[in-house]
Amino acid sequence: MNDDRKDQEIRKALIPRHNQDLVISKKVKTNMDALDKLVDTHPTGGLNGYPTLIVGHAGVGKNQLISEVANRRQQPLVKINCSGDMRTSSLLGRIAPNESGQFNWQDGLLIEAIRKGYWLDLDEINSLDADILFSIHGLIDDGFMTLANNSEIVYAHQDFRLFATMNPISYYGVKTLNQALLDRFAVVEMGFDDEVDKALIKQLNQPEEIQTSLMNVITNIRLIYDEGEVTQNFGHRTLHNVVVLSRQFDLGKALDMAYTNKLPDGEKASVKTIINDLITMVKTVQKNTKNVTAGGGKSTTPHTGKVVEGVDVDRLVSILADKGNKNQP
Repeated sequence: MNDDRKDQEIRKALIPRHNQDLVISKKVKTNMDALDKLVDTHPTGGLNGYPTLIVGHAGVGKNQLISEVANRRQQPLVKINCSGDMRTSSLLGRIAPNESGQFNWQDGLLIEAIRKGYWLDLDEINSLDADILFSIHGLIDDGFMTLANNSEIVYAHQDFRLFATMNPISYYGVKTLNQALLDRFAVVEMGFDDEVDKALIKQLNQPEEIQTSLMNVITNIRLIYDEGEVTQNFGHRTLHNVVVLSRQFDLGKALDMAYTNKLPDGEKASVKTIINDLITMVKTVQKNTKNVTAGGGKSTTPHTGKVVEGVDVDRLVSILADKGNKNQP
């Protein structure tokens, strides 16, 4: 395979796929439209497109937002999970032996992206060391990077775009970005979205009162997180995991595996107190359902509608409605 064909295959493989499970709420659409505009906005610096920093809670969908815009535009995207121990050579490159034993320059992920015109997502950018962050200053201002080890100037491809994400400063251990770097980014804030929560909860196919109670549980967990009682927030990603796990387990078990079991032992009691009322309600509904479907010669085998933990919810609602009508004077 020649180099051009190989590059085309790599570019195609790096284009993110559309997430079929993504809930496109009004807020999500607004944020996607904002990123779309920033991609086409040319600042006074050397890059095409305005470098964009997305700030929001863990699991709120920051990286997913970037991926969806890249998919919409069919642009290859490289995501780098930043950390304090990431070496400069991983991002910029290094001198290394090739297959024949000769020492040549090998591009790092950042240099490869700006050279080939990929979009770049620096996830948790504030975890990077200062020397790497300072190198980004020059890239944004001048549109090129100088590789000291091989004296090459690499100019950013016209299709290259720079994105970054970080959690709010309130998160434990989160480092702030210096003002000089922040001023080089357009900052987009993402918060929790009630529409997304409700759409995900609806996928559980639970009765309305249970959906409402679960929404209250999530809201309360987020409140005690803000108050410092727990160290893990309950994001949209966590809720999505609950939805997936509930296809095989009951709701209480799904909540434990997706969230509660990940907490330190000293924090679990606070969450269990919040969740217990919900689980009690679920068990009560299940018990009442079994009593109704087992009585009056009715068949207990579900016929139509959504089946949740062995219960045909649509049929249950119909039965209860008929029972209520018969009791009317």
